[in-house]
Amino acid sequence: MKSPGGQERPSSHARGGAGRRRGRGGASGGPAGLVGVRSYPFAGQFPAPPPASGSLNCPGQARSDTAALAQPPPPPPPPAQTSPGPVKMGAVPNRRLGSVRGVPMSSPPGRRARLSSPGTGRSSSEAREELRRRLLGLIESNRVMIFSKSYCPHSARVKELFSSLGVECNILELDRVDDGANVQEVLSEITNQKTVPNIFVNKVHMGGCDRTFQEAAILGKKVMVLDFVVPSPQGTSWVKHNWETMTEAIQNHIGSLNWGYRLSLREKAVAYVNSYGEFVEHHKIKATNRKGQETYYTAAKFVLATGERPRYLGIQGDKEYCITSDDLFSLPYCPGKTLVVGASYVALECAGFLAGIGLDVTVMVRSVLLRGFDQEMAEKVGSYMEQHGVKFLRKFVPVMVQQLEKGSPGKLKVVAKSTEGPETIEEVYNTVLLAIGRDSCTRKIGLEKIGVKINEKSGKIPVNDVEQTNVPYVYAVGDILEGKLELTPVAIQAGKLLARRLFAGCLEKCDYVNVPTTVFAPLEYGCCGLSEEKAIEVYKKENLEVYHTLFWPLEWTVASRDNNTCYAKIICNKFDNYRVIGFHVLGPNAGEITQGFAAAMKCGLTKQLLDDTIGIHPTCGEVFTTLEITKSSGLDITQKGC
Repeated sequence: MKSPGGQERPSSHARGGAGRRRGRGGASGGPAGLVGVRSYPFAGQFPAPPPASGSLNCPGQARSDTAALAQPPPPPPPPAQTSPGPVKMGAVPNRRLGSVRGVPMSSPPGRRARLSSPGTGRSSSEAREELRRRLLGLIESNRVMIFSKSYCPHSARVKELFSSLGVECNILELDRVDDGANVQEVLSEITNQKTVPNIFVNKVHMGGCDRTFQEAAILGKKVMVLDFVVPSPQGTSWVKHNWETMTEAIQNHIGSLNWGYRLSLREKAVAYVNSYGEFVEHHKIKATNRKGQETYYTAAKFVLATGERPRYLGIQGDKEYCITSDDLFSLPYCPGKTLVVGASYVALECAGFLAGIGLDVTVMVRSVLLRGFDQEMAEKVGSYMEQHGVKFLRKFVPVMVQQLEKGSPGKLKVVAKSTEGPETIEEVYNTVLLAIGRDSCTRKIGLEKIGVKINEKSGKIPVNDVEQTNVPYVYAVGDILEGKLELTPVAIQAGKLLARRLFAGCLEKCDYVNVPTTVFAPLEYGCCGLSEEKAIEVYKKENLEVYHTLFWPLEWTVASRDNNTCYAKIICNKFDNYRVIGFHVLGPNAGEITQGFAAAMKCGLTKQLLDDTIGIHPTCGEVFTTLEITKSSGLDITQKGC
């Protein structure tokens, strides 16, 4: 890739070393005029600290980080040019954060050092340990130590931060040293961070670019943020979130959907009766409207699609003071500090949404996240949420909810007990939202009068592969089916195919396996087919091959978001031409990605077909056309950033 000046720039920041690339000054991150392995972004010499283990100080010249890592020490260089003495970064007046243009820079005097393996005849392990010792020496002997690359924009931002703070720092440009790849690899073992910039302050590892900006106060600087948006000519400025406006819009949308459904029924000559139905005898039901008026209907066939309602805990104060997901968007006030009880996709979606608008949110989990989903993916979803502000209380269940104050919202005290011992905890919240599952609406519709069997514990109805109950003229679809996915599109598809079989002579049955779905958590998780646990149960582990990788979405690169969070995985049946039986993706727009691949899975998608598909660059879905690493190989799947 060409830089604005026509100079060749690297396409990846993953490894330093072999090419010893030359970076341009300015926004590209490398100080103008520096061609050596050392990089001090400003002219002048830095005072040499007391020698640390393995460090080298060359009399009469500026201290060199690379010299501190090389052995044997170089001979004394020629006398250096006169230097104004120690210069503090940020000393240039009228400097603007985010630019390095206009800052006088020059190469510090001294000879170029090479980061070759220390000594001759040493084993690679000894050389590696020596390199590790010298890196630790740099960290120990510098108040601020930055491991950088001259062309990395995130490194440039960090350098400019310390410049604006007037803080002296030592910088080692990994792309300007011989064997920089080994240096970065050893550094990653020390810090568990594979990218640059890699920053230490007072010997404490700060992390990368974003973390350093957040922790600037550690340097003893006062920080102020002034935020003012000048309204546009039409008077528009930033919009603050308004709960009432949002819920009104949502209710209007739901109302429009309901009206659309009723209109569609009327257009298709389907009688719509707003009444509660229950069987009174075979082939006969009673319908009671809200005024208590009863009407009786008979039919040859019946379809049950009564759905489910949220479940309560059965503890003191749950129905009096708690809300459910059904109530959330009817709540007339912002819920404030919220406890979400449960770990279903509904629980995580609600928690993520509330945290996203800035609320203090805690999720109380009885056992595992997203039961029934792939557990590796579920834990990744939870981990991302936790890293972005959602708190999790694992292995606890509420035992009492007590109202402390009335209000909109009020204050509720929640007492919870550990599922693994006698420990109890209590905390005060404004709102407690229950998302612990839903109960099927099957117990009060007279099924016992006609002999339809239900699961006594769950209320679910067992059916055969054509949605037929044990009573031949009664069918069921949707969430009330035992062992089937509780998703609206599944119910719609099953009902449509049922009608075609009953009245149009069709034979097609609903596929309950290759069902695409997405958990709309803060980082979306999309899947289709079997979880890894279910695939192992059905096909046995030795008959499967799992291909996987971490990936870095393009829209995350410029924002310097983590390059090892998003994850893709396919599960293949080795003895069925490597057919894809499980598809899983965690990343932005996972739902959109999954919808497309679900159609391919319906057509018998195989690993070879994925390999033969040309990817669209740069998209997240492209990663599935380049999967190479299998879980069984044990190879590293982490992405190497700059």
